Amino acid sequence: MNDPGIAVHVAPARSGRPPSRSRDLKPHELVRVEIRMPAAVAGPLFARARAAERPVSAVASDLLAAALADAAGDAMA
Repeated sequence: MNDPGIAVHVAPARSGRPPSRSRDLKPHELVRVEIRMPAAVAGPLFARARAAERPVSAVASDLLAAALADAAGDAMA
């Protein structure tokens, strides 16, 4: 995931919008994602970001990356 020479294929996701095109991006290019989450998840996320003095989006990205990298899929448990 950190190799700058490897393209990352981002397929369109199913959502309420018309389908967009697939994209091939560099690993560190940013992709805008809008999500809705329960307040029970948002509260701790915002608190963690505030404690780390980092943007919520950066903290959420780090947490998602760690969860996706976990082979067992239970990193957030």
